Amino acid sequence: MLISCSVFPVCYTSLSFFLFLLPGVAFFPPRFQAAPVSLLIFSCSLISANIKIVGNLLYYRYMNPAIVAPDAFDIIEISAGGQLTTEQRRNLGSVAKMLQHAASNKMFLGDNAHLNPINEYLSSSNQKFRRLFLAACDVHSLEEKFNVDQYSDLVTVTKPVIYISIGEIINTHTLLLDHQDAIAPEHNDPIHELLEDLGEVPTVESLIGENPLPPDDPNKDLMGKTEVSLTLTNKFDVPGEANTEMDAKTLLLNTKRLIVDVIRFQPGETLTEILDSTATPEQVKNTCDVVEINYFSL
Repeated sequence: MLISCSVFPVCYTSLSFFLFLLPGVAFFPPRFQAAPVSLLIFSCSLISANIKIVGNLLYYRYMNPAIVAPDAFDIIEISAGGQLTTEQRRNLGSVAKMLQHAASNKMFLGDNAHLNPINEYLSSSNQKFRRLFLAACDVHSLEEKFNVDQYSDLVTVTKPVIYISIGEIINTHTLLLDHQDAIAPEHNDPIHELLEDLGEVPTVESLIGENPLPPDDPNKDLMGKTEVSLTLTNKFDVPGEANTEMDAKTLLLNTKRLIVDVIRFQPGETLTEILDSTATPEQVKNTCDVVEINYFSL
């Protein structure tokens, strides 16, 4: 009776946590969704072993830390100098343990046989977790998610800016060099030229502009966490005869932008009707003002 009074509230609470997690699949960071998709692509199947690998990645690396230590991830607000009580942390640990068993389909047996009554709950919850993990793998491409295509960079007036740490730059560079044949199997892929220009993987000190430090110097880790902002620019966006194809694409996109500017001020049912109609002096002036702002001020 005492066990039931203690265990079943934990089951109920863990179920509440799980129901809260279900809608959150859509908000998983793209990197956490891309990884399981890659795992399933390489395995070419959805067998239980692969689902377990996906579950380990998503639950243990992403969900569990936030459940066990919500204060460390700013999920809950705690006043200055405050902290979770020992009892609160113990309760969160119990909920996390229950969810871990459900996610991995691990039953209570042997020394924990007294907890057998909740095995049925764990089994049913595991099926829900499997659906959650499969849903996390059913993702749109990054192009669809961020509404970009091969022409987006050409029509974007303001170049995108990313914020990245020095350590992340070095890790990304290392991964690209180690796996460039798998990432870009075609010999003429532009990424090979980019990597050749970049050369060997730099050190933290060389990127920051500091003198080399001993390998065991604790400041190296601190320097690796330094965050920088980088403006993304297309290296190959150079006009001229050497890049005729890109010039044609640029011309096409610039033409489309000019047409959009015309449509803003000249009414019509179809594009042909708009382009064939005679513009009034006021429409011409408004269109020219917009074109001047958009293009000649760049």
